[in-house]
Amino acid sequence: MTFLPDGAEVRTAGGPSAAATVLDLADRSDTPLKTVCGGVGNCTSCRVRVVSGDWPAGRIDHARLGPLVNQGWRLACQFVPRGPLTVERPAVMDAL
Repeated sequence: MTFLPDGAEVRTAGGPSAAATVLDLADRSDTPLKTVCGGVGNCTSCRVRVVSGDWPAGRIDHARLGPLVNQGWRLACQFVPRGPLTVERPAVMDAL
């Protein structure tokens, strides 16, 4: 089970959905995340802040988000959750 922004919840079963990124899961919910680059990690528009769960920052998170990584920000297009995860989107998507 993966928890997404705004309290949306998406349940995934085995198979292809088990390899879905947070961005993919959000797209299947009522609260899709904005993306300009199509989910390749270039634009940072799908950034979310980790509230709870295990989401280690990757190389692209560090390269694109810089010091925001230390505040819990990650790119939703770059991570496939393996357990419960709660994230929030920025209050204003263009504020960061």
